[in-house]
Amino acid sequence: MKYIVQTNIEELTSCNVVLFPVFEDQKIESELKTLGSLGHYREKIMNTIKLEEFKGKKMERLLVYTEHEQCPRIMLVGLGKEKEYSVKKFRECVGAACVQAQNKKWTHLSVVLTAALRKKEALTELASLVVRITKISTYAYDEHKSDVDARVIPLESVEFVGKFTATEKKNLEKGIEHGDHVAEGVNFARQLGNTPPSHMNPEYLGREALALARKNPSLKVSVLSEKEIAKLGMGCLLGVGQGSKHEPKFIIIEYWGAPKKQKPSVIVGKGITFDSGGLSLKPGAYMMDMKYDMLGAAAVFGAIKAVADLKLKKNVIALVPSAENMPSGTAFRPDDILTAMNGKTVEIKNTDAEGRLVLADALVYAKKYEPLEVIDLATLTGACMAALGTERSGIFSPIDKLSDEVVQAGESVGEGLWRLPLGEEYSEAMKSEVADIKNLGGVGGDPYGGASTAAAFLQFFTEYPWAHIDLASAILMSKSKPWLRPGANGFGVETLVAYLSK
Repeated sequence: MKYIVQTNIEELTSCNVVLFPVFEDQKIESELKTLGSLGHYREKIMNTIKLEEFKGKKMERLLVYTEHEQCPRIMLVGLGKEKEYSVKKFRECVGAACVQAQNKKWTHLSVVLTAALRKKEALTELASLVVRITKISTYAYDEHKSDVDARVIPLESVEFVGKFTATEKKNLEKGIEHGDHVAEGVNFARQLGNTPPSHMNPEYLGREALALARKNPSLKVSVLSEKEIAKLGMGCLLGVGQGSKHEPKFIIIEYWGAPKKQKPSVIVGKGITFDSGGLSLKPGAYMMDMKYDMLGAAAVFGAIKAVADLKLKKNVIALVPSAENMPSGTAFRPDDILTAMNGKTVEIKNTDAEGRLVLADALVYAKKYEPLEVIDLATLTGACMAALGTERSGIFSPIDKLSDEVVQAGESVGEGLWRLPLGEEYSEAMKSEVADIKNLGGVGGDPYGGASTAAAFLQFFTEYPWAHIDLASAILMSKSKPWLRPGANGFGVETLVAYLSK
């Protein structure tokens, strides 16, 4: 997709529609001057607004036909009340307009950066945001449709319209480049997550990591085999993977963008490429969508790709423990005791609580980097979804500053996180009678406090500043929304990049 900055509407080329964001009851007549010669259609536009009673409410949209040769349509995009502006709302409103345009097979869009918008966001950040919206909202996973005509037509170009000085134009171009790299990372994560389990397995994920390094030489990748995992003593990762014909992999992606004396940030992603529940088999209805159980890994892949493409002056390490959790004659069992890389023993109460097991070994391995901090992402518990619904993910950390900064990073890009508790009662609930800890427990009963007890389990394996993001709540669009098509949504990539960019 091409992104172009235009200071003159007359220079627009093959524009199918101009997206014109409008706040509720905003006086837009003066803003129409931004449209250059299209401003001559101001009376027609205002009459259409009055006739259709367009108010600019959130998600409201109105098409105005201009009869202008280079731009036949203007789509007014309602943003809601200006005082209630948020990045999330802006993404939803403009993203819905992009999807509507794409569904009409309009492949050349223009977006007006109005004076009202430029009061809300600096120009560089606004350009990055618009690029991310256009690229992320119009992504579709339909490559397996044999009828090519049934596939979604991708956008070809997006032009930015406004009156820009030479300096402002440079800032726009900087924002466009930033947004493009981040959006590529998000869509890469979505592509991995949407890949069906007939294709996706730990080996596939390892190949994708190696392919990343070939495309960006600043990344160093190692994909450890089952024998190498065993040599490290990763008994939990081995245990989860032993029921599948696909051997587990431990994937390490290193990015050294600063001198090596600078401590790295480590991001860890759960890479269960399909989760049947193992011998604690899931009911049929709950086994659907279990290809998405590696979206923590996908987010980590997308984030480190963006970090490398942006050439951040940071050291970042991505760790992905990957396995397929399947029932078979060799699968691990309830009542088994596994030994993690640090020697701690784990009693298996339920083989469907496997994500925390593979993460345990990865969190121990992270210690070798003497990290500045470690952030893990995992589709870990249905309990987190029960607590928060499907619009936010849960974050757990014993460190207030780390938790607050990650939450703020999420808010800045429109991804919602909500802090949930850790504490002695959750840690005590994970103590075992026959091993050091068990992989399932609750406070006041096994079903209670499941998101926090899962996080407490992970905390046993951390000896550094650490935060855990339970992605189970907000990583999947089971049905399309006006601003995003169904499937993996790439949640977490933008939050990580925003946090690591600070």
